[in-house]
Amino acid sequence: MQGVDSLVLSVPISVKDIALFGRSFPWKKPNCCPCCQGTLWWHGFVLAYFSCLPEAIPLRRLRCSGCGCVHRLKPSDYFRRFRSSIQEIKESVLHRCEKKTWRPDLPRERQSQWWYRLGRMTSLMLGISFCKSPFHAFNLLMRQNCIPVTSAKLKENQAVF
Repeated sequence: MQGVDSLVLSVPISVKDIALFGRSFPWKKPNCCPCCQGTLWWHGFVLAYFSCLPEAIPLRRLRCSGCGCVHRLKPSDYFRRFRSSIQEIKESVLHRCEKKTWRPDLPRERQSQWWYRLGRMTSLMLGISFCKSPFHAFNLLMRQNCIPVTSAKLKENQAVF
């Protein structure tokens, strides 16, 4: 729909709890729209996949009565548009730094994508002459509120929140 923004709002919830309760999960509605401070109304569900579960789970959506924005609630343990948790990605980077191999319990292709994107973001945000470990770069980028393993080109899509 033209004129409607889709925004992702991080909330401290467990993916496994959502999977357990499904659509009857007791979601807490944010007080107001982060764009215009308008009233939010429940606006159905959207299915999302997470690496810890074999099937998609329903995430709650909200619509602002003031500006018309549609917001999706997501667990705060995950980056936007990622199916693996932040902790899982961080452990993969650490494993690669220490052991020089990929974690055997995760798809190699996914881990190599994270590794490549981390290198790209390190060069872009910390400079091409950054000489510390990739794990150190990961933590620095997180402190700067950046998604260290994103492929986003636009600055606003590289931010964690």
